[in-house]
Amino acid sequence: MEIITPGTEQTECKRCGDCCTKGSPTLHVIDQVLLMEGTLNYKDIYTIRSGELVYNNVDDEFITIDEELIKIKEKPDSRECIFFNIDDVSCRIYEKRPAQCQAFECWNTEKFLSVFAEEKMTRETLLQSNPALMDIVETHEMKCSYSVLNNLFEEIRSGKDVVNEVFDILSYDMTIRHMLSDKMGVPNDYMNLLLGRPLNETIIMYGYKVETEEGGFFTLVNI
Repeated sequence: MEIITPGTEQTECKRCGDCCTKGSPTLHVIDQVLLMEGTLNYKDIYTIRSGELVYNNVDDEFITIDEELIKIKEKPDSRECIFFNIDDVSCRIYEKRPAQCQAFECWNTEKFLSVFAEEKMTRETLLQSNPALMDIVETHEMKCSYSVLNNLFEEIRSGKDVVNEVFDILSYDMTIRHMLSDKMGVPNDYMNLLLGRPLNETIIMYGYKVETEEGGFFTLVNI
C-alpha cells in the first residue's frame, strides 16, 4: 500500500481510465453545443428518468434519483463509456468532452461537484422546437411513471392483485416505442433518449423480471 505524503499526493490525471469504465457522464445545458456541432448525436445519449435506480460512480453506490438525467450511453453489459478506447486508454472525443469529464479529478471531487450542481440537460431542453414530440414524451412519462410503478409493486408485495395494471404500463411503453418508429420514423437508437430505457429492462430494480410468452403475453417473475 502506498503511503500518501505531500510529495506523493496525486495532483494530475494518470490516465488509468477508471472514471471512464465506471460510468458515463451526465450532460448539462452547457453541453448542448456538443450536439449542435456534431460531437454528440442523439443516438449517443439516453435518458435516466426520475425514480430510476442508477449507479453513482462518485460514491460507488446505487441510488434512486429524483430528477431526470441525460447521459452518454455505456457499452453493452458494461458501465464503460462508449467513447472510451480501452486499447490505448483514451477518449475518442477528449478535445470536446462534456463538462463533467472536464471537471472530474478523482483525487479532488470539489470541482466536479460544483459542475454537477449546474443545470442539467433534460428532454424538454432538447425538444423545445418539437412540441408535438414533447407532448408524446410527457404523456409517456405520465402513464409510465416510476412513482406509479413503485406504488403498484408495493401493493403486489402486500398481496394485492394489480399485476395486470403493471402489464398495461409495460404494454403502453412497448407500443409507443413501436409507434414512434413505425409511424413517425424515429430511429430506434433515439428511443432511449426520448422515452428512457424500456420498462421490461428497468423493472428488475423492483426485484422482478418480465418474460414474454407466445402471443406476446407478459409474465412477471420474482428474482
